[in-house]
Amino acid sequence: MKLRELIRYSKTLLKNKRISTMIICLLPFLPEIFFRFTEATVYSLLLYFGDMKPLSLFSGENPLQVTIAVFSFILRLFTTAPLIYISAFRLCEICYDSSRKSFTPVSEILINGRNFRRSLAVSLWTEFIGLIALIPAGVAGITAYYFIMNTDDVFVIVQTIVLTIVSLFLWLNVRITLFAVPFLMAHFPHKSVFKLVFHSFKFMRGRRTDILKLFIVYSFPLLTLISAPYFLPEMMTAFALSISIYVREDDYSERIKINCNFNKSDNTSKVPHRKRRFTAFADQTEASGFGNNL
Repeated sequence: MKLRELIRYSKTLLKNKRISTMIICLLPFLPEIFFRFTEATVYSLLLYFGDMKPLSLFSGENPLQVTIAVFSFILRLFTTAPLIYISAFRLCEICYDSSRKSFTPVSEILINGRNFRRSLAVSLWTEFIGLIALIPAGVAGITAYYFIMNTDDVFVIVQTIVLTIVSLFLWLNVRITLFAVPFLMAHFPHKSVFKLVFHSFKFMRGRRTDILKLFIVYSFPLLTLISAPYFLPEMMTAFALSISIYVREDDYSERIKINCNFNKSDNTSKVPHRKRRFTAFADQTEASGFGNNL
């Protein structure tokens, strides 16, 4: 599906659901903003009363600042992780069956202990992998800054800047991949978190460019606070719709592959014994209904 058609169809899914979808999409941002402002307020008080130097905000040499940062991170993680999953789950429900008049209650999703543990684990994994992916960009950026300030060699400066840009682009690809994990968790509720996170890299292979184009299209309207609540549901619905389409494409491809293996099994008498075992395995897989994810 082309980007224009994807956006047009996602708008039709939001018919008579825009306000409720907007609230669902804004849910993960509210605790994030609250704890960020609270953390900034505490730092401002510490700076005002002289208990902390401004440089300590970035160096981490003040134990009190580190304690506040860690405590704030834990609170944000425990509050935003289940809300992100709730938003992804509701958007997937809308994309799967837009004609439904009632959806799974938020309270039912929220009080499910398994959903909470899985969403928390997904957030921890995505934060960790995103941080690891950011390290090359950080090292390259620091190196580029060092050469800019201490050398006149234009060739070295340009090379380090290009390396920084490439590292940031790779980090952006990783973040786009990890952004799909909560939606995959909604589509595959019985898969382990570890498999979901690493399956997302294979799942998003060759599809990141389409998602990046979608984000670029909506980046300009989202930059203004006035239009952000209106366009955020459109972007998130289009993203959830694209994930649903990709899941169905993979499921269809898997069924075609199994059917091909099943057809080949009709002529197993001409196949050596070792290859015949794999054909028999395909028959068993088809009989068990493998690939029926939806």
